[in-house]
Amino acid sequence: MSNYKKNCYTTNGKPQKLLLFIHGYNGSPEAIDYAIQALLPKLKDTMVCVPYAPQVCEKNPENLQWFSLYQFDPESKFRDSQTPTPQIFDIFQNYGESALKAAAEINDFVDMVQKQYHIDDAHTYICGFSQGAMLSLYTSLTRKQKIGGCIAIAGIVPGMNDFSKHIVSKPPLLLLHGEDDGTVQYKTLPTTINFLLENGLDLRVHTHIHLAHQMNEAEMQHVADFVNDGQR
Repeated sequence: MSNYKKNCYTTNGKPQKLLLFIHGYNGSPEAIDYAIQALLPKLKDTMVCVPYAPQVCEKNPENLQWFSLYQFDPESKFRDSQTPTPQIFDIFQNYGESALKAAAEINDFVDMVQKQYHIDDAHTYICGFSQGAMLSLYTSLTRKQKIGGCIAIAGIVPGMNDFSKHIVSKPPLLLLHGEDDGTVQYKTLPTTINFLLENGLDLRVHTHIHLAHQMNEAEMQHVADFVNDGQR
């Protein structure tokens, strides 16, 4: 069973809900702490748990990754604004197997944290940023039990051609993306939305102008509303 190092925060009293927040590639819990600190005051009765990815980042040994991105795209063509959207998804098609493996390990971790804090799947939410957003989708949709909801911030669906056959659960989804994102390019969002809708997912989407590949307080308000209100 996966037992990642983690940072956990309780918003008030005994937590009634669990929010797992997955950091991105070349990242760490410290790298997204600015967003966590903006989020915490907005949540009610929630345990926020931020695990550390298990791999040292291939790009920066001081940071972490959930799986390699250089393996199939050493030149980072997915970030090039001149790369057509279909080619970006062709690149990310190669990462489906890695995402599945990481999601299985994260689901084991979720089981462990749920047991520790006596929180069930109906009150569990999985959120992620960037590579963490990819894994929030994979973890939530491949989980045998339906969770309270999934939040993907600045993400994309890897392995899209094969992912459908692995979907066994369809929790409510919240997608957030900055319109100036040049890393996980904003132009990929419509394809992601169409894929999820075609697979019968219930989703809401919020985009933010003048927001690059990062998170802001408005997005954290959307996350808090989604969790506090039981998705709606």
